[in-house]
Parts: sequence; structure tokens; C-alpha cells
Amino acid sequence: MNKTSGNYLKSIFFVLFIISLISCAKMVSLEPEYVPLERSYKKIILQKFEVGKELEKEFPEAVVVCESTTMSELLEKNAAPVIEKTRLSSSKEANALIVKIRITTIKMASSSSRGVNGEFTGRSEMSAEVKLIDAQTRKILRKDNLSTANILSPASRAAIPERAIPAELGKMIAEYIVRSIAGS
Repeated sequence: MNKTSGNYLKSIFFVLFIISLISCAKMVSLEPEYVPLERSYKKIILQKFEVGKELEKEFPEAVVVCESTTMSELLEKNAAPVIEKTRLSSSKEANALIVKIRITTIKMASSSSRGVNGEFTGRSEMSAEVKLIDAQTRKILRKDNLSTANILSPASRAAIPERAIPAELGKMIAEYIVRSIAGS
């Protein structure tokens, strides 16, 4: 076998190897699936975010930033003709969607222990349980958990400053709401 045919065989094996890798690779979506709700909603009622006393005490500004970012994003995206923020909602309006959010996790690496080299251990993340409730029937239409840990890739998570994590979760929540009522 001469040098030319050896290089030719190597090229063929390399191409076959790449094709097999591509065919074996499973495409994984990091973004949750957003299926629009069946009913049309013209009003969004965003309730005050719930959070445990310990988390609120330790990270008071994180909850405020997340909540205000969610509201700002909903307004910016023109999610519904009427968007209001309230402490609790007793509304029974037809075509109104109540959004109830409970912050379940707040982890900030800067409040974690430090490693041997002095760097913070762990990673920053924030999670929330989101419920979409039909105001008229009080039926929970959708209940999902959203987390910056699940959505952001390790590379993009490293690029986001820790103080921006609450705003990122707020954007994710708003996007979730907007996509859920798409077509309303």
C-alpha cells in the first residue's frame, strides 16, 4: 500500500467516524416546550411573588428584581391588552389569567464557601414554580418549574454576572407566560 492510498483510507475512516458521531448524537433542547393554552386571555394578573422567609431575608433584592423584570418583559412584549400586578387576586373575570409564582431556590456562589484557591464554590442559580390559573374557573391550567440552572448552558451561565441571575429568571418567566398565551 502506498502513501496516497493510506491517506485516502484515513480520510474515508475520518468521514465515516464523523458521520457516525453525528448520527449517534441526540439533539437535546435546553428550552422547555411551550404549548399555547387552549383558551384566549386578554388580561394577565401577575400576583406578588411568593418566597420563603429565609430566602427573602437572605436575598431580598433578588426577588424584587425577578418580579420587576417579569413585569417589564410582559409589558415590553405586549403580552396582553391588560397586564396588572396585584398582591392577591380574587378576580373571576372571563379571559383573565392569574399568574402565581413561588420562588423555590436562590443560590448565589458569592454566599457559598470558598475553595482551596479562594474562588467561590458552587454556582449561582434561581428557580421558581409558575402556575397559570384561569381567573373565572380557578382551574390551574399549567404548573411548571423554571430554573436558570436548567436553561442556561454552562458557558452562558459563566458569562452572566451573579447579580443578573434574578433578572434572567424574570425574563424566563415572562417568556414562558408569553409563549403559553400565544395566539390569545
